[in-house]
Formats: sequence, C-alpha cells, structure tokens
Amino acid sequence: MNSKIIITGLVAAIVIVAGGSAAYMIANQSKSPIPEVEATVEIYGNANNDAYMDGDDINLLKEIADSGYWDSSKYPFADADLDGFITNKDVEIVQKIINEESCTVYYKNYFGEAQPLSYPMKGQPIGLTYWQQAEMMAALGLWNLVKAGPHNYQNWYNHLYPLDGVTIYQAKNSHNSGVTDSASEIFKSTGVKVIVATPTEANKTALQKFIDDGVNVIYLWYTGDWSIPTMMTLGILLGAKEKAKEYYDFANDVINTINDRLDGHTRKTALVCSNSVKMGSDAITTTFSIHSNPHEGNYYFTNLVANAYTNSSDLTEFGASSRSMEWLLLHDKEFDYLGMWVNQSGFANGADNSGVMITQAQYNERFDAGVDGYQQTTAYKNGNIFAMPYDMLGGISGYGLVMTIAFVMYPDLFTLEEAQDKLQEWFDRFTVSGQVGDGINVRTMGAYIYTGDYYKTSYSSYLS
Repeated sequence: MNSKIIITGLVAAIVIVAGGSAAYMIANQSKSPIPEVEATVEIYGNANNDAYMDGDDINLLKEIADSGYWDSSKYPFADADLDGFITNKDVEIVQKIINEESCTVYYKNYFGEAQPLSYPMKGQPIGLTYWQQAEMMAALGLWNLVKAGPHNYQNWYNHLYPLDGVTIYQAKNSHNSGVTDSASEIFKSTGVKVIVATPTEANKTALQKFIDDGVNVIYLWYTGDWSIPTMMTLGILLGAKEKAKEYYDFANDVINTINDRLDGHTRKTALVCSNSVKMGSDAITTTFSIHSNPHEGNYYFTNLVANAYTNSSDLTEFGASSRSMEWLLLHDKEFDYLGMWVNQSGFANGADNSGVMITQAQYNERFDAGVDGYQQTTAYKNGNIFAMPYDMLGGISGYGLVMTIAFVMYPDLFTLEEAQDKLQEWFDRFTVSGQVGDGINVRTMGAYIYTGDYYKTSYSSYLS
C-alpha cells in the first residue's frame, strides 16, 4: 500500500485584526492523529495547501485572481498579504518567497496567529530555547548559525551538539524551556536575529521585547504530527528547503515501509505511559502519566505502528495526563502493549555535567525501576511492555526510532537490523554528532531498547 503523508492544519480563512497588535488571530484547529496524511506548510501564500512554496502556488493564485472568486475554505492560506483579496500582490509576495527576496511573510504560529516575519532569514544568527529546537537546527544543516541555547545542551546533550560557538544561558532548571533573564541577556549579547522558541505563553510574553526590536521569533510545535510541517516551514523561512525535503522524504519512507509491512495485519493496541509509577500499599491509588494525544511524540510515533490509546481531555500544556492504577486495571484488556518512555536516556549523558553517555546497563536499570509498577496488567504478564528514550521520541528525531517500535511489537515482521540501520541513518544524515568525538554508532553506543534479563520481553528471543 503506497500512502502519502498528510498532516493537515486547516484554519478559518477569516482574519480579525488584533487591536494594537501586528498579529491576526486565526481559528486554531487541532491536528489529526491519523498517520496517513499531507503536510500543509502554514505560510500565507501557500495557496494549494501542500508542503512547498513553488510555481504551483503562483499558478493557482493567478487563476484565482483572474477568476475573481476565492474559496477561502478550500484555499485558506492563499492570501499572502492578508488584505482579504487575492490579487497580483499575492503573486508578487510568493515569488519573492521563492526567490528569497526581501518581504514580509505571514505564517500561522502555534498560538493560532498569523504572525509577520521579516524575510529572508537565511544565514542569520539563531537563538534557541530547548533541545528540540537544537534537533531541528541540526537536521536542517543550520547548527553553525546557533549562537545561544540553554544549559541542558551542556548537561545532557554534549554528545550530540558541538558547543564551541554556542553561548550557554541558565534556564530555570535542566528540564525547562522557559526564557529567563539570563536567556534574554545572552540573546541580546550574542546578537541573534532569529529565535526559535518553545511556544508557551510565558515565552511569548518574555520574547515580545525582541519582536519589538526587530528580531524574528518563531513559535512552532516541534514533535508529534507537527514535526513534518514545522520542518518544512522552517526550511522555507530559514533558507534550508533542501534539507527539509530530505527530512520529509526520510519520514515518508518510514511511514510507507510500516504501512506496507502491516497491510493485511491487525495492528496491536498500546498505551503510552511513564516509567515513574511505583506500587502503593494498595496497588490501586498509585498514579502514573500517559501521553494520548498527537501533541506528544511518544504517542504519535507509537500510533504510527499501533492503535495507541487516544484522549484529548484533561491534558497538561505539553500533552500529558494522569491516570490511576485502578483506571488501568479497569481498561487492562484494551491494551496489548504498554510503551514506557524513559527520560534523559539513550544517547544523552548519565548525569548533569558527567559527560558520560547512558550505557545499556543504566538504561535497563531505569526500565526495571518502573516496569514492576505494571505487574498486574496483562501486558506485563505477556512480556508486552517496552520502553523508548524520551530524548528520541520527544522531538523530530522520532522517525529514526519508529522502526525500532515496529520491531518490538511485530518481531516477526520487522528485524532489529533494519531498525538499527534506520536509526543509524538518522544520526548520519540529520545530526551533527559526527562533529563530537567519533560520532554515534547505534550498535555499540548508548541505548534505545531494553535488553535486560530481569523482565522477559516478548521480543527477547529476536535480539541478536
């Protein structure tokens, strides 16, 4: 079965000028959790709703302008200048975007606003707020432009990113992507002209002063089914269209391979949960976290392989929710597998400033520390609990690990070797880890799959 990626983000075409603001509010619609969809780059002027800004948009805009009729529900991003009409002015703006010539570009940011940016931004110094943005810059071939970032780059990710040219600022804590006073000072002193930021309301407030001073601040979500459209959008805005297309093709290949292989087979069911659960004295009131919405990569990438439990209510800002062990036992028969995420593992460092990559033994220990919390479930008893490192599934890099998820759930259809090959391809093509030491060899370094013998997994006999 040949499938095409469709990740839609259609919005209402009617724009309302925000009083006293340069932004226009757009109806913010949720993304579809369906794996097989078409990536829509939400830049105004992308008339045909695809993943590119090219001659096809020019031709469609000319047709609309000549006819005098614009179906804004069918072509919501056609109006490049947001004046409410499709004219030759829109054609001229799109041509400037294609030619990387100076103009104002509007894109739909995470907050549902049509936000103006000064274009082009190619070659400009970049500031970042978290490790997911670092992943994106590395994958787009723009790491050499990164001038400022938070201290978790140094604490946990110095095996992945060379930091010689990056000024590190102090975030609130090592897991925080908030813009602190330290961040603002460093952004200013390093002269960054573009800030790619985690889209939170707090960051939006903190970074408004940079927008007022003419700095381009980009707010896009960085994981789950946002990964492809975000990468394609950044590729256009930052002048890295070729690398963005490479990423698109890599992800497309993974999805098509999985869909082709699973065609005609019943997909397993899965619950994506934390490994931090501990058994209480009654083993019932204990709570644990789940990800059940495409906002989070853990859920989305698992859902490419299985039918993952879906829920869109009671979610935190970052897509998680809490459940009781009683809830899990009541729903026990609904899940073939439980997929745990393990924080700061895999190819990250062992501890703050340790400089030591997580070893397989350490990874297994972290898995073992949480797996017993699920021992009453059918999935546990059948060996159907697996774990993946959050620092791979929590960002755009998840497509490099999807084949590994496929292997652990369907070891008779997917092999460990092809999963390792795909993960190695990710590191070789879309990271700058080769600039740090001797690079990453996924077969001999780090950890990304449980291989311990404390808990007997259903895929254990397939491990080489």
